Amino acid sequence: MSGKVFVDTNILIYAYDMDVADKRDSALAVARALWEQESGVISTQVLQEFYVNVTQHIPMPLSPARARGVLSAYSVWQV
Repeated sequence: MSGKVFVDTNILIYAYDMDVADKRDSALAVARALWEQESGVISTQVLQEFYVNVTQHIPMPLSPARARGVLSAYSVWQV
C-alpha cells in the first residue's frame, strides 16, 4: 500500500469481533500494515460508529473501557 488509506468502520469492527474469525484475520492484517506504514486515515464518524457497534451490536461486545482504549489508539489516524 502506498499513500494514505481511509479506513472504513467495518474494518475496525471486524478486527475486534471475536465471532467472525475469517474477517477478523483479514481486518487485523490490514490494520497492522497501515500501522507499520503509518498510512491509515480515519474520521470521527468512523470512530463513533465503531464504538456503538462493538459495545452494543456484536455477539461478544467489548467493554466500554476497552472500546475507549481502541478509540484512543486509532484517534492518531484522524483527518
